[in-house]
Amino acid sequence: SDLDTGDYAGWVNLFTEDGAFHMFGHSTVGQAALRAFIEADQPEHLRGLHMTTDSLISFEAEDRARVRSSFLFISSGDDAGVVVAAGWYHDILVPRGDRWLFLEREAELFGPVASPPWGRKGFDDPAVTPWFAVKRSTPPERRGPMPAAG
Repeated sequence: SDLDTGDYAGWVNLFTEDGAFHMFGHSTVGQAALRAFIEADQPEHLRGLHMTTDSLISFEAEDRARVRSSFLFISSGDDAGVVVAAGWYHDILVPRGDRWLFLEREAELFGPVASPPWGRKGFDDPAVTPWFAVKRSTPPERRGPMPAAG
């Protein structure tokens, strides 16, 4: 998938039919809802570069894996690139045919994030809407153990 160029269908197809994406205290479940979410979240003028690194994979069974990865989202600012968000993805993947797909993906923020038009917003900023302060959005009973950082 090349979400950064607007390949919404490719991004959605990385999820199972009932796949879920959790971010900022909200959960989006199912491919139709995921498509609507990503089209609204990543319009052309807000796209940038999503970078995912340092994935730690833990197999719970032959048909289920948990993955913890670091991520950065960088976009254009007025004078230079801006780190809009950084943190960790907490994923549950399951096989479908010859591919492994997301059953769950949660984005956990590392700290303050920039917001459109990429001005700094932090947890201590009173102008921030409450969802910026939410770090983990997957309900605790659905989390299970994650691989520890090395």
